[in-house]
Parts: sequence; structure tokens; C-alpha cells
Amino acid sequence: MEALQSIIKLSKADTEAILPHTKVRALVVMGTREPDFAHAKEEAKWLAAQLAADTLIIEGAGHYPHTEMPELVAKKLLPFVVGLNRTRSANQ
Repeated sequence: MEALQSIIKLSKADTEAILPHTKVRALVVMGTREPDFAHAKEEAKWLAAQLAADTLIIEGAGHYPHTEMPELVAKKLLPFVVGLNRTRSANQ
């Protein structure tokens, strides 16, 4: 819980400063109706570029696309996770 609380307290500038140091594969999942960003698609693409990540943009979803449209998120999330597991197995 302490780790989660420290993440939640970060400002956008703090978060942006951390991005270049991130070395894990990532999947940026964002709904087009995300209320935290005026231009959700552009924000998702920018974040993905910073992380060299894949994107999953869910049309019509808001802040919680994984609960609003789970079938669409699962369609890309499950193969992504399987790919992570294969990569980890190959590197061991």
C-alpha cells in the first residue's frame, strides 16, 4: 500500500521525469472519453512513445476501460501478457 500511495502522490512533472528510466514493456490502455485528459488519444500516444510501449485506445470508454469494455481490453491485454511470459521464459 505504501508503494501505491507514493505513486498516487506524484505530480505530472515527477511522473514525466521517471519515464526515461522505465525499462519494462508496457501497454498503455486509455479510453477516448478519459476525463483526466482533454485529448486522450494524443496523451496515450505520447506516453507510449516515451515508454516504447504499445497502445490500446478504447473508443467510447472513460477512466476505467478495463471495466467498461472488458472484452475489448482483454482481446489485446491477454496476448500482451502471454508475450511477456514468453519473453521472460526465453531470458531465463
